[in-house]
Amino acid sequence: MNLEVLNVDDDKMVLFIHEKMMIHSEFSNSPKSFENGYLTLTYISENKSEDKKFVIFLDVNMPNLDGWDFMDELEKRELDSYCYIFVVTSSIDSSDKDRAATYDAAIGFVEKPLSIDRLKELKKTKELLPFFD
Repeated sequence: MNLEVLNVDDDKMVLFIHEKMMIHSEFSNSPKSFENGYLTLTYISENKSEDKKFVIFLDVNMPNLDGWDFMDELEKRELDSYCYIFVVTSSIDSSDKDRAATYDAAIGFVEKPLSIDRLKELKKTKELLPFFD
């Protein structure tokens, strides 16, 4: 089983920082970044396979297709079974955490910005353990 790491955020600087953190923490050697959810959905549709999972670090607050709409669309297109999603936000609103928990693909809630230590912790997430053992 392969694991592909995707970053989805409308802020180019956040994408750049998150990519560097992922490489330095050995979470991923080659994370891919997308500036909007539509591009990400297309990428997943075109690259999905039975032996691949996508770990998506998904910003909630984006124009056009926000994180919630992205997850709704993922479910509608039946792509959610290929994905593990970490909802990434600067929000500390507990209702966001509750809402994230309603999505099967959402396996965690992470506050911005990502750090090397936090990424090392996330490797121990139950769903991801088989990929990092």
